[in-house]
Formats: sequence, structure tokens, C-alpha cells
Amino acid sequence: MFDLAVLLDATSGRVAHGAARGPIVFRAGAFDSRRVTEDSLFFALRGDRDGHDFVADALARGARGAVVSRIPEGMPDDALLILVPDPLIALRDLATAIRDRAPIPAVGITGSVGKTTTKEATAAALGARYRVLRSPASFNNEIGVPITFLSQEPSHEVAVVEMGFYVPGEIADLCRLVRPRVGVVTAVPDKPVHFARTPSVDAIARGKAELIEALPADGTALLNADDPRVREMATRTQANVVLFGTSDDAALRARDVVSDGLDGVRFTAQFRGEHAIVRFPLPGAHLVTSALAAIGAAVALDVPLDEAAIGVGTLERPAHRMSVRRAGELTVIDDAYNASPVAVAAALRLLGTQKGRRVAVLGDMLELGALASDAHREVGTIAARTADIFVGVGELTGIAVNDARRAGLAEAYAAMDNAEALVILRRLLRPGDVVLVKGSRALRMEEIVDAILASPAAS
Repeated sequence: MFDLAVLLDATSGRVAHGAARGPIVFRAGAFDSRRVTEDSLFFALRGDRDGHDFVADALARGARGAVVSRIPEGMPDDALLILVPDPLIALRDLATAIRDRAPIPAVGITGSVGKTTTKEATAAALGARYRVLRSPASFNNEIGVPITFLSQEPSHEVAVVEMGFYVPGEIADLCRLVRPRVGVVTAVPDKPVHFARTPSVDAIARGKAELIEALPADGTALLNADDPRVREMATRTQANVVLFGTSDDAALRARDVVSDGLDGVRFTAQFRGEHAIVRFPLPGAHLVTSALAAIGAAVALDVPLDEAAIGVGTLERPAHRMSVRRAGELTVIDDAYNASPVAVAAALRLLGTQKGRRVAVLGDMLELGALASDAHREVGTIAARTADIFVGVGELTGIAVNDARRAGLAEAYAAMDNAEALVILRRLLRPGDVVLVKGSRALRMEEIVDAILASPAAS
């Protein structure tokens, strides 16, 4: 939340079109015209598309103004346009100014898997005591992180920010804006997502460790004790290190883990002689570490352990992330947002525990580079053990389908796209089925979820 004066001062921009009549307050920022909210500020960024081509659409959807490097043609007379040399630099400068004005403590979260779930869980745990600003969706890069701070209001007391890694130095740069007091690293598995963009898994681990290296001496580094690469980061920070997980030497430890099926998991969290019962509403034992990390971050910012445990239990299931959706007698485990080898294997193991006919609908795991073939073969083998029916969507997942057939799964089908997968599913699905849907973001497999929930089998 900021006004026009703050915007102009931070960016050295000028009003180049439209008149600034009276006080103008912006409540958020946006770079995608489809995500514009009322009273937001649109940034015309250049990427795969030129944001200047969408300024008119953003204004029509409720944006109060736009930051541009040129004036698009055909603008209405009252369209407020702020001219700057580079809208991306202006976005960062504005976020920095807002951060300087109200430097609330921040939790930074990174890792190759589980970032968004951990971010949402951390916001819930901190919400037991504070008003929390958090990254929307997976806004975790040089655009999404600054956009997060443009929504900061005077009542916000703490920020929770997800940070992604693509090139060395990226997280270190984001930390100069976020200024985290608490840093969480979830996991860096042997087959991480986005492997194709980096030279090695060790390079990914070094990039993730930039968060831990940026913490102040009186900060807290929360490291996954169950992940060897993350555990080794303890030597790379001046902050207080807290290991979390199920390992015997974890300072923040989960014990007596019990699965409640699709309703979530229960466990006891132990930390420094205290313990609390945790009821985490997302299914899958693999998500216990996300809940633990969230509790640890809250405790590091002075939330009592028992309050943090209650708070994390109030988490609303994020869209398309282990969200259980039911229609009639059909149950869908909607985990369509993204996919990595570790996450797909965990989701399949959960499917394997379910009663009824188990249907796995899996899409390609993209950006794995040289790991892609072996990773998809492993998925096929696991699917043969955990599913009664396997529908693979995409060219790479065809490899998994072939391996599932070789492993003895008779009902394994390959589809090139979502439309073909739906033709197959409409023929196969029947009431009582439990369906897992998961794939990389680019495949938009939530379209399959919506379609099968509207199918006759769901009636």
C-alpha cells in the first residue's frame, strides 16, 4: 500500500499521461493484466510478451495506473501512466522504499521442493499471533518478490517470502530486498525440479544456501535434518541453526506420526523440552517437514510452540496442492500445480494407501534435463505398485507408461495432451474411484481435474 508521491520519489518517474487529481493510493502491484485487482498498479514488463500491449486491459480491469517505459497508443485521456526508463528496475526500487519505510521481520523460504506449501504453513503458524504478509501463489523471483511487498499495509507485522533459484546470486540478491531474519531450506533431492537450468545438484544446493548465508548473527536458520545437502548448510551461516525433521538429532523433531488418510497427518512436535500435538490438514507423511519448518519459523519469532501448532492446523489447503476434491462418489487428489520426481513419488505412495480403485493421472515432469528419462522410468515403476489405472499425459510420461506396463500394470494408457487424457478417463472412470492428478505447471492439468469432477462418474 503506497501513494503516488512514494512511487514517484522511489522510481524518479514522472506522470507522462493522465492527471493526478487528489490523493492516489495503490493497494497492490501486478505484472499480469489478468491478475489486476482494484486500485493496483500495473508494471509493463518486457518478457516473452511486452507488458505495454496489456496496459489498456489492466486499466479496464481496475488498475489505477501503470508504470511504463513508453506511452502505448490509444490510451484514454484519464489513464494515469508513470514513465520510467525500466519498469522492472522501478518495481524493485519501489519495493525497497516500502521495505525501508516499514521494515517488518521476514521469513525467507527456499528449497527444490515444498517451498509453497511451507510458505503457506508458515503464514498459518505465524498467524496465531501476527498479521502476516505472504507471497501470493509462487511469486518467488525478481518480479514476484518485489510485487509481494507492494501489498504491505501498516497493520502487517511479519512477512513470509518464497525464494526460487535459477542462477547463482539470485537468492543473495533477493535477500538484499527481503532482509530475512529467519531462513528455511526445505530439501534439495537428487532429482530436483529445474535441474535442466543448472550444471549440477550441488550447484543448486549452493544457490539455496545463499539464503542461509544472508541471515544476521541473531537470526535463525531452519535446516531439514533429513536431507544431507540441507544439513551441510549449517556451516555456511552465522545465524543460530535449528535442524528440523524426524532424525534423532533434530532439535525440532516430529514423533508419533499418524496418517489420517486424505484428511491430513497428526504428530507430536518436540522442541527444547516442550511438545505439542499437531494436526496438519494436508495429506501425506512427506508434508510433516513443511509443518515442522513452519512451526520452527513461528517459534523463532516468539510464537509459543503450542500456539504455533494450533496455527499450522488452520492452514487452508492451497489450490492444486494436495487439495482433496469430491463430487458425488468420485474423489480427486488435486496436486496439479507442479511436479518433481520426489513429489510425484510421495503422491503416488499416498494414492496407494486409498481404498477403492486408484487412478493415477500424471503429466510430464519438465526441466529435468539429463535426469528426465530415468526419473520418468522410476515413476512408471512406482505407479505399477500404487495404482490400478495409470494415464500418462505428455511425451516424457509415455516412458513411464511403458515401464508401468513392463512392471505388470495392465491398465496403463498414454495420452499426448489433456484432451486425449479426458477421452480415456471418461471411458474408464466410475463412482468410488480415487484419482490423483499431478504434472508440471506448463501442462495445466487442473483442466483435467475440473473436467472429471463434472463427469458422469462424479454424479
